[in-house]
Amino acid sequence: MAFTAIDSAEIVSGKPVSTTTQGKIKDNFDDHESRLQVIESGTAVTYPPIIFRVNGPYYVGGAVNNVTETTINFPIRITGIRLIIDTAGSSGSTEVDVKFKRGAAAFTTLLTTKPLLSYTAGSNAISTNGVLDNTVTTLLAGDILRLDMTSVQTGGIGFLVRIDFVGA
Repeated sequence: MAFTAIDSAEIVSGKPVSTTTQGKIKDNFDDHESRLQVIESGTAVTYPPIIFRVNGPYYVGGAVNNVTETTINFPIRITGIRLIIDTAGSSGSTEVDVKFKRGAAAFTTLLTTKPLLSYTAGSNAISTNGVLDNTVTTLLAGDILRLDMTSVQTGGIGFLVRIDFVGA
């Protein structure tokens, strides 16, 4: 149903409101509410990705566990993990692992194949080779996410890991 306009002549100060005008108001309100219900039930909420950012020359310490971590605030399903290199190094490859921990359990990887970029991919390269372990992609409120570096490019400067997700 489309919105029904109410003519200004139907609204006169001091005059009673007609049943026709009241009907238009009710129909417009009903139409408004039904449209809102359609929008609320049919549109998925879009969330920004979780970003793990590493600035500066990250190669100095070599492979490192627990580079950074964060917590999950509401149930989510991970849909993708990408590694993005800022400035490529002179040799080697950067590989990362993203792990989660629930309660007292040990950290468990979210990946069957970790995102990896060789120095030959160059600066501003984006990995496409990370493969999610579909048995552990749903995370709950309170879970902890952790970033590990499993290998590094010699001379590499700065990278980020982008974790895409939807509400679970």
